[in-house]
Amino acid sequence: MKNWKDDFELNWTLRDIYAGRLKLTPICEEQLRELLEMGLAEVVNDQVKLTDAGYRKIH
Repeated sequence: MKNWKDDFELNWTLRDIYAGRLKLTPICEEQLRELLEMGLAEVVNDQVKLTDAGYRKIH
C-alpha cells in the first residue's frame, strides 16, 4: 500500500468508488494502478468499479 497512509484511507477510497463519488474525490493514476494490481478495482466502460474482492474488503 504505497499510495495510502493506512488501511482506513484505502477503505474510504474503495467506498468512494462503490458510491460513485470519484468526481467529488478523485484518485490519482498511481492509486488507480495500485488498486488494479491488488485486484480491488477494475475499469469498465471508462469507469472505475469495485471487483468482488474490493466489495468484500469494505463489507
